[in-house]
Order: sequence, then C-alpha cells, then structure tokens
Amino acid sequence: MTNLHQVSIEIIRQGQADSGGYVASPTFSQYGFSWLRDGTWTAYAMQLVGEHASAAAFYRWAGATLMRYEAEVEALLKKLAAGEALVETDFLPTRFHLDGRMGLDDWPNFQLDGYGTWLWGLVKAVEGGVIDAAGWQALRPAAALTVRYVGALWQFPNYDCWEEHRDHIHPATLSALYGGLMALRSLDPSLVDAVLPAAIRAFVMQQCVAEQGHFMKFVGNSEVDASLLWTAVPYGLVTVTDPVFQATLAKIERDLHVPAGGVYRYAADTYFGGGEWLLLAAWLGWAYVELGRHAEAEQIYHWIENQALPNGEMPEQVATHVLDASYLPYWEARWGTSACPLLWSHAMYLILGSRLQEVRS
Repeated sequence: MTNLHQVSIEIIRQGQADSGGYVASPTFSQYGFSWLRDGTWTAYAMQLVGEHASAAAFYRWAGATLMRYEAEVEALLKKLAAGEALVETDFLPTRFHLDGRMGLDDWPNFQLDGYGTWLWGLVKAVEGGVIDAAGWQALRPAAALTVRYVGALWQFPNYDCWEEHRDHIHPATLSALYGGLMALRSLDPSLVDAVLPAAIRAFVMQQCVAEQGHFMKFVGNSEVDASLLWTAVPYGLVTVTDPVFQATLAKIERDLHVPAGGVYRYAADTYFGGGEWLLLAAWLGWAYVELGRHAEAEQIYHWIENQALPNGEMPEQVATHVLDASYLPYWEARWGTSACPLLWSHAMYLILGSRLQEVRS
C-alpha cells in the first residue's frame, strides 16, 4: 500500500525549485508558478512534518520576491496619496515565476488573500523555530512592506482566492488579511497598528453577514463559499463556536459537502464541471477537529486518501459528482485534465493528518 504521507512529502520536495518557490502543479499547464497562498500552505505542511529546511527556503524566496518589487509598492502608495486612480498593472501579482519574476500575462492578478496568508505562515514559521532570530530580521522588511501594501488596499474589490469576481469584496480574503496581521502583531507589535485588523474585522461582521446569519460569499451575494471556513480555521476572525461561523458551517455542509465525500468550492462552480476539491475537504475536516468532531474528520481524511492515484498523486478535484458535467469538455479541451498532482492538495492532507495525530495521541 502506498504511504501517502511520505509520497506527499516527496512530491512537495520535488515541486520546490532551487529558489525556494513551490510550483503549484508540475504537470498542469497553467500552474507552473508559485502562489503566495498555495506556497504558504505547502510550507506550513512541511513545517508540521519536520521538513523545516524546505519551509524556511520558501519564506526566504517569498521575502526576497516581495522586496524585489518594493519600488512598485512605493509607486502605488504614492499614487494613492496623490488621489490618482490605480490601474491593474499597479498591483502586485498573486503568482510569480519560480525565479521571482512577475508573470506578464493577463492572469487575474489582483488578489490580496495570499499576502495575508504569507504573513500568517511566516509568523508560524518563526514561532515554530523554522526561522531563527537572524532569519526573522532578514525577512522583517518584507513583512513590513506587505503590511503597508494590504493596509492601503484591503477595502478595494479584488479577485477572490479562486481568481474570480474582481469587482467584489470577499470575507474569506479579509479573514486571511486579518489572520496574517494579527499573527504579525503578536510577533512584532511595532509592525501592525491594532486599528487595521480591528477595522477589517468590523467590516466583515457589519457588511459580510447575510440575513440568514451566515457569512456571505462576497458582499452582495448571500450564498456560501467553502473558503469561508477560513474565517475561523485558521485565521480566527471568529471562533469555531461563534454563531455566525456555526451558521456558515451548517450551510456549507448542506450546500457544498457531498455526503461521505468531498467539498465543492461553491454551488455555481463550473470549473472542470465543478468537482469535489480535496483541499477543501481537508479544511472541513480541520474545522471538525477544532470542534471535537473527530470521527467525521477521520472519515474525510480517509476519503482524501481514497482519491489518490495508485502512485500517490493527489488531484485538485475529482469528477465523481460534478455540479455541471456539460463544462468538463470545455475545460479539458482548453487545458487538459484537471491538475494532478496539486501540491496544495498534498499539503492540506498533511495538515489534516497532523491535527488528527495530535488528537489521537
């Protein structure tokens, strides 16, 4: 039987460039880049399984990459201060080439969640001994630059974590910013004024809760998105027992969780037909762990294992129960089969496994 734990670690090792960046998927045509979001979760997984050198290399790569574009951030902030309108090319991208270069294509780049995620992961790495005191001092300027960037832009509509809905504000994105900023403030209060994360949280609680009492997919859309699990796990904008999170979780379970199966991104998803995502199943399992629903978390963990190919590779999503099969031919003709392996899937499998191991012991 394939040892999926070890295979996942090896796939991640192989997917890390000499620069330290993690490729999102080594075989999928559109995913040959490193995302701050995906990469941070991959680094966090490697931290949890003891692969500290790998995790540290990613954070050094991310820090160096962001500092490479310090002048672009300064120019953006100057335009804002002068009251000038921003254009898409003013924003930093969501993904970078493995050598740190920006992509020059028209990918939906203005996404802020990855910047909050990298701050959150960086702090976890410092707290976990992955990055020592000298390493933190080397990365501190990049963290400070990130705070200035997201502090200026958090109220701007931007693409969500699925790289959709550019013209809206997304509570999952704001949760990532809140979690990253609060984590950084706990590490180095001088870098984050308490007013900023407090304002973000207040906005979410005032503007992003539907009449039915749950968080909404984006402002103006009362449906749910599985990424709303982030509001509590891990970013702590609310606790897992908060009534709004409980209502959100219940609606995700009703609308997006396939019984004894995986989790859809959102109900209207058509990307590769709208399949069940392994990483989102792991996230739901993680929430169950935090709620003490360990048997359900174990069931999800084993479902994820059963989606792996015989060689242990884990896909982005599976098409066992797609939301709209009519879209499958379109995406397959455009980009081939769905991404496999996806490092983020392997990372979330390792993270859920780590949390389960903690509660088993």
